[in-house]
Amino acid sequence: MGVTVLGLACVGQVGPNGGPVDPGNTGPGPGPGNPPGTSPGMMALVPGRAPLRRLTRVEYDNTVRALLGDTSRPALQFEGDVISDGFTNNADTQNVGTNLAQQYVTAAEALSITATRDMPKLLGCDLAAAETACMRDFITRFGQRAWRRPLVAAEIDRLVTVFTTGKTDFDVATGTQMVLQTILLSPNFLYRVELGRAPAGQQATTVPLTSWEMASRLSYFLMGSMPDDVLFAAADKDALATPAEVAEQARRLLSATGAGLPQEMAQSRYAQFFTEWLHLVNIDKMTKDRTLFPEFSTDLALALKTETETFVKKTLFGGPGDLTTLLTAPYTYATPEVARLYGVTVTPGATPARIDLDPNRRAGLLTQPALLATFSKADYPDPVHRGKFIWEGLLCGTVPPPPMNANITPPKITPGTTARQRFEEHRADPTCATCHTVMDPIGLALENYDGLGRWRDTEGPLPIDASGNLTGTDVDGKFVGGVELAKKLAGSQQVAACAVRQLFRFAFGRFETPEDEPTVTDLASRFEGDKRKLVGLSVAITQTPAFRLLKVGP
Repeated sequence: MGVTVLGLACVGQVGPNGGPVDPGNTGPGPGPGNPPGTSPGMMALVPGRAPLRRLTRVEYDNTVRALLGDTSRPALQFEGDVISDGFTNNADTQNVGTNLAQQYVTAAEALSITATRDMPKLLGCDLAAAETACMRDFITRFGQRAWRRPLVAAEIDRLVTVFTTGKTDFDVATGTQMVLQTILLSPNFLYRVELGRAPAGQQATTVPLTSWEMASRLSYFLMGSMPDDVLFAAADKDALATPAEVAEQARRLLSATGAGLPQEMAQSRYAQFFTEWLHLVNIDKMTKDRTLFPEFSTDLALALKTETETFVKKTLFGGPGDLTTLLTAPYTYATPEVARLYGVTVTPGATPARIDLDPNRRAGLLTQPALLATFSKADYPDPVHRGKFIWEGLLCGTVPPPPMNANITPPKITPGTTARQRFEEHRADPTCATCHTVMDPIGLALENYDGLGRWRDTEGPLPIDASGNLTGTDVDGKFVGGVELAKKLAGSQQVAACAVRQLFRFAFGRFETPEDEPTVTDLASRFEGDKRKLVGLSVAITQTPAFRLLKVGP
């Protein structure tokens, strides 16, 4: 129909200095960075980078559902979002190539055909009675919601011309479809465009976001979708210009007592943050040896992810709401299939049921099968990658790449040996010891959990030694097993500061830069002061200059 994808160029290939900032050396966390809770000192809180953000697959589907009531989830057919340190929304890696551009065209065509099956409902006016006036009114209203801002006169005129051309060359329905496709293929829909509110006649290094831009920042951070009607109404009244107004809307969206769609989406957004932080985003592609794990299936893998998502939602919304509970709770919410992995029987039901677990064996997220199975091989647990994730993902430490001459082949499983014995060579080899003396003692402490997260006391005929050791952290020392590890991490300020850093990355869709460090440090201090409440941390993020302002110039 002559509709093309406009302006889908690659945006933001790399961060400052050619890549993301080393998270272990720039702020709270293990290593020589700033200790958590430290005052920003002489460095002021300033806005950092604000890259042009493309909608992720999740955001695209959520947006077309809110915009058109379409639940077909077309983005499932898009090529996968690039995963950067677990997250799918890092703007520096989300490019648009030929394949994705064509997939956008296909989706826009399908969505427009479906939407125009009920023209009166779509348009909200009588096209037959006043064709041009009706179409102009529809473009003004619909375009404002789709592009998340009012359209200027020239944009409305152009879209009216698209309709006229389509109607003349084909018919009215086709002309309407072409208008929808043009709107859905515009960078104004596919990207979150932010220009800010420049003060008249003044030179400024920072400018505030407009209320329309703030509405989108809030909604995509907290809901993963376009603004709801309340946010749009606030933007129209320019009622998102002050920190207090922004905080009020953030609290509304995150209200634990709300029963409407915004609150449900906010809960799902937090669940998404945790599953991406824990690297569970591709759990449905996980493979396991069917001889060793005959109960494993894609459906079970998805049920494991649902367990973690439900646990996060129940804990943060209507539960204690704090990071400590997430890391130490001796209970979970599971389907019968998942409960069997815990050795527990529950009554079948559509909703995951709360089950109390053995507090000597289970404690929060670290001992849930989803994470344990993800960081395992197809046929056995993987202590190296379990330890590496905890060191990097929960403590924000860094592990350099292995030396070029290092043998990275995992040791073979031989009868009569344990993983601890097989991986001992890592610490004996000087080229490997620097990293593995940090990672392995963490991962080996989780050996009581097999490759599917089930409890075991032995590996073959031999008893498991689950002793571990933390070094280079603020909670250094020996411990035994996953529960003691979880409790040590729950008491760590470094882990709390790392949680802040991870949510910062998710909220802004990018890695932090050196100029962000005072903001991250200040947020870590506030997080501690608020008893590590995650929902409160989200509100605090919306109050920072980095969230409310745009940096002008290079």
